[in-house]
This record gives sequence, structure tokens and C-alpha cells, in this order.
Amino acid sequence: MPSPQTLPYGRWKSPLTAERLATCSISLHEVAVNENSGAIYSVECHPTEDGRFAIVEHLNGQSKDALPREFSAHATVQECGGGSISMRPDGQILFADESSCSIYMLDPATSQVKLIHPAVEGIRYAEFSTHPQHHQWIIAIKEDHREATPETQATHVYNTLVAINVESGEETTIAQGDDFYSHPKFDASGKYVSWIQWTHPDMPWTGTVLHMAEWTDGSLTNVTRIAGKAQQESIAQPKWGVDGLLYFVSDRTGFWQLYTFNPKDQNLRYLSLNGYEKSEFAIAEWELGSSTYLLLDEKTIVATAVTNGTSKMLLVDTNTLAVQDLNLPYLDIGNRANAIHRVSSTSFAELGLVSIKPSFDVEKSVLTSTASFELAPEYVSQATEYIAPQKYGPISDGKVHMFFFPPCNPEFQADGSKLPPVLTYVHGGPNGCSFPALNLETQYWTTRGFAVCAVNYTGSTGFGREYREKLSGHWGIVDVADAVSAVEYLAEKKLIDKNRVGIYGQSAGGYLTLRALHMYPNVWAAGISSYGISDVRALQADSYKFESQDVDRILLGKTAQEDRARVLKERSPCHYAQDMKAPLLLLQGTTDMVVPLAQARMMASAMQEQGRVAEVVEFEGEGHGWVGQKAIYESFTRKEEWWKRHLT
Repeated sequence: MPSPQTLPYGRWKSPLTAERLATCSISLHEVAVNENSGAIYSVECHPTEDGRFAIVEHLNGQSKDALPREFSAHATVQECGGGSISMRPDGQILFADESSCSIYMLDPATSQVKLIHPAVEGIRYAEFSTHPQHHQWIIAIKEDHREATPETQATHVYNTLVAINVESGEETTIAQGDDFYSHPKFDASGKYVSWIQWTHPDMPWTGTVLHMAEWTDGSLTNVTRIAGKAQQESIAQPKWGVDGLLYFVSDRTGFWQLYTFNPKDQNLRYLSLNGYEKSEFAIAEWELGSSTYLLLDEKTIVATAVTNGTSKMLLVDTNTLAVQDLNLPYLDIGNRANAIHRVSSTSFAELGLVSIKPSFDVEKSVLTSTASFELAPEYVSQATEYIAPQKYGPISDGKVHMFFFPPCNPEFQADGSKLPPVLTYVHGGPNGCSFPALNLETQYWTTRGFAVCAVNYTGSTGFGREYREKLSGHWGIVDVADAVSAVEYLAEKKLIDKNRVGIYGQSAGGYLTLRALHMYPNVWAAGISSYGISDVRALQADSYKFESQDVDRILLGKTAQEDRARVLKERSPCHYAQDMKAPLLLLQGTTDMVVPLAQARMMASAMQEQGRVAEVVEFEGEGHGWVGQKAIYESFTRKEEWWKRHLT
């Protein structure tokens, strides 16, 4: 390779073009496995097909789209998705169709699709489990929007568990009365059903309850509450083992750890793994169908352990509790965590097939990739973890976690006396997490000569329950202050140019971007908010059900009733446009049900009235994140032009 060309940071030419990311990349969402044939099925969102969710079969080294083009396998229960597909014991695949919300059955061998349970308008289904012997019975989550209007979608949407006889069409409600349900599953014998449920104002990571019951031809008896408590204990991912035990994850110790429950003697066992007592074996379940661990055989678990935002894949002997690190390169389970599934007693799929030999050596083969092109290793910016002192905000005695990605492109270098501009990424959620693994958007910026700082601010998952709950009552204050502490730390280490600092994020990260611009106006040179919240009062008024009461927890905390209106106004960035100095770009989908279009328009209008620089880009037909080719392409080109204009 010739000597690198000298160009300013942020002006480098990158092999990662917006056109490539819009036309030659996909996003991976869910996995299902036919253990009899070894076929692995991934749900892939294809931007070039207007964001259709395909079911792709991987078998014997070949891959094919098994789902006809007129279908899209995407469930929309709770709006966030997940739980869209399920493997039947006979090798047929159940899936929820995105447009009709009906339940279909796909024969992967012939690509024939059969309607097995039509959804009337306003009804949605997700997370299917088929009875292991009597295949006509399935259980599922049902979500009823028939009474809801845009103004009442927080209060007039009803969730239940239902049993459906796919031969007769009969549907029976088997659990109701709570606000939400997830993870309904039959055990291998077909005798038991387990599930999780929770009530507002809880979210899945603040308080859920695990139940089990006996199954009798479409009804449940002897319902038993196993673990979990509102506001105090979060249960995640219950799964039945081939040993007849019910496995699950609980954060009763302060970290999401593994447990078993024996339905025969009611014995509850904590699987305490030496060295991993402060690791998390689950993540915040924004989507349905999470799978971050699996049961290989009667005494072996493969589990993802997240420690301070970085994950490892472990092999666990449930008898001895011995642990082996599999040293896999696939580190980022992210917030979309339908990640790993059993293929056989010696292999599993983790959006990549992993086989374990008797010697415990590991063989790996890539089944599919999010990009049809390769990014050479010398172009990839490697993350460094930094922990900065917490210096700002109402909580200033702790630590701020971050991953720092320096500029990286072997074809270019900058003037040696200059420091790079930095893009400060604040993740969504806010109870989400940034991981250090390969992310093409991060590399899009680093290959152009920008540094990226991904902040795991107070409230992030992957650091234990105490770190998550410290955000309660302080949303939009402590997290924003953490971002400032991170930037100051990097500037003091001479890793970035403190005069060329941008901030960006999506959803709750977009909200933090807006808050940062007015709370610490001298820190930022520019900002980009994607579907961010500008008025929390307006958001509460038209919020969707899943998050509708979470704003109270993270923003108001224990605020007295007479102070609530004042606090809501104080935390709404649209009222502080006069304090914002940095130019702001707002990106927004027109059909977003989570953060409505009005939020972006409101913020831009407020800034423009104050003579500030604010631009809005609206993507027609896009929701809470972009799935279509045109929107993906335009979002990258607009963001790139924005950073170049204001940071280089």
C-alpha cells in the first residue's frame, strides 16, 4: 500500500459508502433451528425490498430465502418487535405477517405458506410455542388494539396469553389481567407451560414475575408463582431443559444470574459461577423472544456473560459449575438479543454456527453476514474501554464507562499537530447499552477520520441493577452529565479536539442529544437527533403502551404531585432553544409510533424562532428506525455532510 495521503480528520475517503450500507447490507433479527435437519433460519431485514423481513434458510453450506416475497415475518406486539417466528416440532415455521398480523405456517422445503389463524383488524400475535405432542395447539401473546385511538394507545391496548387450536380455529384466553406477557413455553413433555408477566409501571428490567402451570387441552390449572417481584426483581428468559428443569435468569443478587426450578420438588437453585457473580446473563428485553443462553444437554449451558458492557460466550457445567470461555469473536449481543439457539447436543447457532468437539475445541463457520462486502481488518477501528470520573450532574461520585474508537484508515493520515474531532454517541433506551464489537455505522465515521466515543452512561444495562436504577428520577440530567465527563476525560488524555465535539443518538439518545445542547452549550459544536424526544409532556399524552409509564420512573422518580408539571417542562428541550448554540439536525420517520413526528417538528420550530440553526429530514413511511434503502442512504449522506460542515 502506498504512503498515506495527508488530509484533515473527517475528510478522509472511506470504502464504507452510504450506497453500500443502503444496498449491500441487511440487519439480522431472529433465529430458529430445525434440530432434526440441522437447518438454521434467520430473520433478515432487506432494505432493497422496502424493509421486508425475510426468513432465510442456511443448510449444508447453502442459503436461500424460504419466505415468498409477499410476506414479511415481523411481529409488532409492544411495537418494538421480536417473537416473530417459531419452529414447530415437525419442521414447519410459524410466523406473524407484518401487514396482516395473522399467523401463518411456512413449509421451508417448498416455500408454501398456509394461513392458520387470521387476525382481525386491531389484533396482533407474537411468541409462538407449539405443543410437543399435540401440534394442533399453540400458545402465543395476543395484543388487542381495537379500542385504542392515537390518544388512548397507552391505556386501551390489552395483552393476554392465548391458546389456539390451529385445526379448529378455536382461541382461548389462558392468562389475563396483567399489563404484559412474554416467553410463553411448553416443556418437553407438554405437561407444563411457563411464562413471564408484569404490571405498569414496571418494565421488563425493573420487575417481572415468572409463572408455571399445568396444561390440559387448551386450559391451565395449578398456576404457580416461581420468582420475581414488582419493582424489585426482574426475571428473564425462562427455558425448559431436557432434564425437565425450568431455567431462568433473575437479578435478585443485583446482577442477572442463572437459576433452575424443579417442578417436582419445588427446589430453586442458584447457579453461582465463580468469577462471574457480577456479570449479566440477560439484557434489557426491549424486544420479545430474547435468547442469550441455551441448554445443550442435561448438564451443559452455553451462556453469554456481559461484564461492564462486554460479552463473552461461556460453556457451563451445571453439575460442577465449571466454566470455560469459548473465546468466540462474536461479542455484540446488543439490544436485539434473539441471538443463540441449540442445533444439537454439540452445536449451536449464534447468527453463526458453532460446533464443540469432544475435546472442547470450537469450530466456527459464518452462515450469513450483515454486509455482502468485506471491510479489511486494517480499516477497522478497535475499541478501547475507558472509565472516567463522574464530575458533573446530581450524581458526581461514581464512574462513567465508555468505549473509544479512534480514527482508522490506512490510506490517510492527518497533520501530526492536530487532534481528531469526536462524535459522542449516546445510546437509546435509556436502559440500553453500547458494545465494543464491530458496528458499521461506527466504522463509517472512524474510516472518515472521526473518533467515536460510545458512552455507557448511568442507567445503562450490562453493569448491574444498581447502575441501572441510579437513573431513576434523573433521566436527562445525570446521563447528559456523564457524556460531558467522558468528553472532558478524552480531551485531557489528548485523544480528541475539545473544540470539535459532536453528539448524536436515537430515541432516548436523541433526547439526550437535545438536552446536552442546551444544558452544556459550550461543549458541543454540533448535534444530530434521530427520532428524539423534545417535549416529554407531549410524549406522555400520546405514548404507546409499553413505555407509557416508564417516563414517570426515570424522569419524575418521587417528585411530588404539585411539582410534576414543572419538572416535565424543565426536562423538555423544546423550551430551551434559546440556550442552544450548536447547529442541530433532526431525522424522523413519518409513521413512528414510539416518538411521533410532531416531536421533531416542535424542536426545529422552537430553535428557528430563536434564530438557531435547525434542520429536519422526514422519511416517509419509516417508523422508529430506518428499514428502507432510500432512508438509510439519505440518513448517512445527511449526517456525513452535517459533521463535515460543522466539525471539520
